[in-house]
Amino acid sequence: MDFEEYDTEWIDLILSARKMGLTMDDIRAFLRSPFQTTQKSQNSTENDPCMSP
Repeated sequence: MDFEEYDTEWIDLILSARKMGLTMDDIRAFLRSPFQTTQKSQNSTENDPCMSP
């Protein structure tokens, strides 16, 4: 398969996700089940002082 056969939008999305710090496993997990939250994202606001009551 030549590079030209890949969808450039998907390549851009993957590269953007990688630049944001997501691992390939993070990306794969999201693509398999985009509506499930991960433990990482559920705890992301716990230590955020802006999100404290």
